[in-house]
Amino acid sequence: MDLNNWTKALAEKRWPILPDTLAAMRDEIARHSDLINFTDLANLCLSDPFLLLDLYRVVGNSRALQRNEGIPSVEQTLMLMGLEAVVNRFNRVEGLEPEEGKLDAEVYEAVGDWLGRSRVAAFIVKEWLSIMGDLKVEDCFVAALLYNMPGCLYMIQRNQLPDRPLLQEVSEAFNVDYAQVLESFIKHMPLPGGFQGLIGPGAPNKRKQLLKLALATANSLEHGVQRSTWLVGVDTAAKLINSTPEMAYMAVVHAALNVAKHPHVPGYTYPARALLMLPSEGRKAEMRKAAALSGADQLEAAIKESIRFLANDLKFERVLYYHYEHDGHALKLRYQVGVAADSPLRKLEVELEPGSFFGVFASKPQSFHAPKEVRGQLSRRYGDAFFQQVGEHEFALMTLFGGHTLSGVFYVDNAVSGREIDDQTYHRFKEMITRLAMMPR
Repeated sequence: MDLNNWTKALAEKRWPILPDTLAAMRDEIARHSDLINFTDLANLCLSDPFLLLDLYRVVGNSRALQRNEGIPSVEQTLMLMGLEAVVNRFNRVEGLEPEEGKLDAEVYEAVGDWLGRSRVAAFIVKEWLSIMGDLKVEDCFVAALLYNMPGCLYMIQRNQLPDRPLLQEVSEAFNVDYAQVLESFIKHMPLPGGFQGLIGPGAPNKRKQLLKLALATANSLEHGVQRSTWLVGVDTAAKLINSTPEMAYMAVVHAALNVAKHPHVPGYTYPARALLMLPSEGRKAEMRKAAALSGADQLEAAIKESIRFLANDLKFERVLYYHYEHDGHALKLRYQVGVAADSPLRKLEVELEPGSFFGVFASKPQSFHAPKEVRGQLSRRYGDAFFQQVGEHEFALMTLFGGHTLSGVFYVDNAVSGREIDDQTYHRFKEMITRLAMMPR
């Protein structure tokens, strides 16, 4: 398959946009012309890479844009077109809908997933640039939104899920680097020339490097952020923006959650789910079944996935989650791994009496690591029945709060082997619960 012929064929078609975007956009342009707001239209374009592509194709042949090699802002592009032209163009756009044999539901779902990754990457690079003090972010933002577009159109055309990672499969289909796929795509659509400088081939600069790191970070969330190669990318970004790895990482978390809160398709929630579920090697998270869960149900599902992660990936031999029962002002065991069937811990109700250990510990968001020597001191200082039943083992605890409201407490230890909880494992335990605390209730 010839790359130039393929991208020329893509350019001959006008591609549909997401159904939710189409409905919102039609509502907007149906209003009286005096009430149509370019800022609202621009935000709609930024929420749907398909609509953004449709808009930028209008001005892609502009000689002025080709000369200065820039990317106009979305709102600027709308103003350049004028209200009448914008309304006429957007009135003729169609919605992307699954249709058996033409665009199967599973392919439609995968397209939404990859569009969601693009949006996560856009918010990541926006935050990283802001931390660095660079206030010019929209060019990188829109470049990130369109980066995965050739891969999405490749899936739609073939109506088939990729056998390998999507962008790798697209590159191998044409026997070129993905940057060259983008170069041909930008040229033939056409798109403003400034996109070539950011996502096409060429020498990297700091902004381009940050953009590529953001895209690699978002596109590989499904493989698990515990991978050293993934963490190296975030650490590299932190060095480029002169920040801490923790701050660079939190930008990823905020980006995934931001996209998930405004899902135009279920796929927009998948990056956040991947971040929270942390699927192990060889196990792909079941996304579709959870797409319609409420905030509370999503949290409950994420708690279960977190327990599996703590047991399977961090190798804790016992994992207990005590749910806070508001009526009784106590903690009750809801989920566990490694607790014997006849253990008193299964029925133990942890009271939160004033002056008790858990009464103090569960009063605010915090974590606690108790090596063996500290564990003995706790038993002598506090009379909590929990310490009499749990055994003389090193352990770690962390509260789970939603805002100022206690949801529960996580407990982990290695009761069988007596293995120590090292600093790195304890840190990853805390990271896991911190992500849960950011979920909507």
